[in-house]
Amino acid sequence: MEAETGSGFVVAEMNTHHFMFKGAGRNRESARVALMNAWRVHRSALLARYPERTDAIPDETKMEQHFKIHYLEFELDAGYRDGERLV
Repeated sequence: MEAETGSGFVVAEMNTHHFMFKGAGRNRESARVALMNAWRVHRSALLARYPERTDAIPDETKMEQHFKIHYLEFELDAGYRDGERLV
């Protein structure tokens, strides 16, 4: 597991065909876990409405085979422009 960012946090982003999912954490792994928890809740709600789509909507263990996760690291009380720290 990676070291924590100290006075900051990490945001994991995954852009699917319809939604941008995000998770925040003290390091990349905890941000990834939060992101996948959001996906799992979303998938469960979809399958409650459309149970016949179980095979078509991947679970969280297979999402990285379909979509890339990007990580953004931030420090508290810092200002950013397009991911670049300005202050």
